[in-house]
Amino acid sequence: MLRKSGNLIEEFSGKLQHDGLEGDLRKSEYYQLISEAQKMIHARIPKENFNTDKVAAAETGLREEIFGGVNYQRAVIYLMSNGCEWALKSAHGCVMCGHVAKQTRRDSAISVDDYLKQFDEVFEKIDFKSYPILNLYNNGSFINDNEIPPEARRGILKKINSNPDIKMLVLETRPEFVTREKITEIKGLIPEKHVELGVGLEIKDDFYRGICINKGFSLKRFNDAAKIITEQLHLRTYVLLKPLFLTEREGIEQAVETIEYAFAAGATTVSLEACTIQNYTLMQYLYERDLYSPPWLWSILEVLKGVKNPGKLIVGLFKFFPLPSAVPNNCERCNERVMETMVQYNRTLDPKAFNGLTCECKTQWREILKEKPLPFEKRLEPIPQLLKELKSPLKWQDQIESDRTNALKILGTAT
Repeated sequence: MLRKSGNLIEEFSGKLQHDGLEGDLRKSEYYQLISEAQKMIHARIPKENFNTDKVAAAETGLREEIFGGVNYQRAVIYLMSNGCEWALKSAHGCVMCGHVAKQTRRDSAISVDDYLKQFDEVFEKIDFKSYPILNLYNNGSFINDNEIPPEARRGILKKINSNPDIKMLVLETRPEFVTREKITEIKGLIPEKHVELGVGLEIKDDFYRGICINKGFSLKRFNDAAKIITEQLHLRTYVLLKPLFLTEREGIEQAVETIEYAFAAGATTVSLEACTIQNYTLMQYLYERDLYSPPWLWSILEVLKGVKNPGKLIVGLFKFFPLPSAVPNNCERCNERVMETMVQYNRTLDPKAFNGLTCECKTQWREILKEKPLPFEKRLEPIPQLLKELKSPLKWQDQIESDRTNALKILGTAT
């Protein structure tokens, strides 16, 4: 696919030039290396037997969200699917995403009956009077027919529409699967409920989105999808804080710019997602070699303070399936307090929740923001050597259990 020419390669990889880069950096070469690394990392995922008539995971009460001026508890259902098609068949997925490790990853399609059975079994157990917001995920694109058969999708949406206690539904998709026909169908099946279709723009810059995330779509593609979604439904946009190869300051600046862009593109909700370390990802591989570190919690607050005239801007609190092995943090003295203020912020969307919040470690964070970054091309130089390591039979996950324990300590207050 990388050897295609013309508009296809530009759409697939984004613009090949970037004004802020030193030297002649050919994006497609690095894209190919990153994609190859992802493929080798995914090949190390242990084989498991999955029940395709059972959901991958479900939870209630762990997440909250403000809607219509009221704070509600959310129900979250993760359907068991074969996984994101972008991760399985295209370019081996986004470099920070470990969702595919807990999906079947098989070639044969999951039947309509199995999808309906797994959904119905969990759906019927949830008291939506207590949890009137439903987030329904398949760790991929809900409106991709190759991931969710149309008949299964329609059956699930009809079931949701029949429950009067559900006030809001959140689904997710990549932008290339957004068509006017699909959006019209969703609106027709759920005409009265507030439906948000989440799209991971992650970062506005096409070059960074390609190299730092391996996202595989252009800003134009996102804009086209946003226009179609907002004609009948609501757009939720995910923005990533500190992707691979960006400094702490660059991550903050790019996140602020991207959030403001997403609202201008019509997003009803923007969710700021600070990078976490998930198993079987290139991000984890670099993290374990001290070539990447998750963002500071202070950086999350800095983004929230820096966005001008935000709409509904919420913070993802690192609780998803599968759980990360390491998460953003400051220091042991303030991690819990800062996490508590972010929970409070999500309940009110009032940045006053952060007033007076400080710690000795904030001085260190400020010094990191002042550091002079390496030229971007220099940051990519370790990739070829890392590929050689990946091709060796050596294990590379000795730190997973320790990392997971530390992550769970920080997550203890992120309700």
